[in-house]
Amino acid sequence: MSGIRYHMTFIDVVTTPPAAAVKRGESSPPVLKDKADSTVSRSQYEQQQMKLQVSKLQWGSQLPSGGTLQEYQEMPSCGSYGHPQICRRPCILFLRGTCKRSGDCGFCHLPHEARTASFDKQQREFLKSLPAVTVMEMLLPYVRKQVEDNALPGAGVLLQLFISEISIREHQSRTRTPRTPWRVRCVLERLSLSGLVAVACGAIRGRFPKLLCNELTKLREMAKDLAEA
Repeated sequence: MSGIRYHMTFIDVVTTPPAAAVKRGESSPPVLKDKADSTVSRSQYEQQQMKLQVSKLQWGSQLPSGGTLQEYQEMPSCGSYGHPQICRRPCILFLRGTCKRSGDCGFCHLPHEARTASFDKQQREFLKSLPAVTVMEMLLPYVRKQVEDNALPGAGVLLQLFISEISIREHQSRTRTPRTPWRVRCVLERLSLSGLVAVACGAIRGRFPKLLCNELTKLREMAKDLAEA
């Protein structure tokens, strides 16, 4: 392969050694990989687990008295699978060092933020005043970000449920979507995927919340299977 270089009023021909030249025609065409691909999902899931191990080490000094980090790592609770995006709420008894259910506990035993993001009374009233489709449209970008950023195996189905339900309800309601208050946005940005699902289930009536809960349960079961594989 050769190119032309203009240098000090002279035109030089720059030749690239044959070994360094790669013909596009001999290479494979670009392949677009789907994020839902099982191999990619497993690899990204393992990367998330590595980050989680670092988080556990940093959390060691905060463990309840009477236990070691190794003991808690070897006994994850049922509610801890999928941490931090689809796990259950933090176990209060575990934080106090009094949870006796260990692996059978339905709440999360892994480190969370010091304070879980939540809406105040005024924000909750605001959400209740909105049509269901408006709430879903408000939640959709945050659900999409959580699904795409964390590459949770199977989470694309949950995202598609939101998109499909919005499409159905948009034909039934022509209400203009209001601007999301910045205080509400601040809470939504901090919520995990399971937290966003909880908001949707609390603000929407009908069959949709049940579908979301069923899909979230499937995601947690998949996370458990991957962790135990």
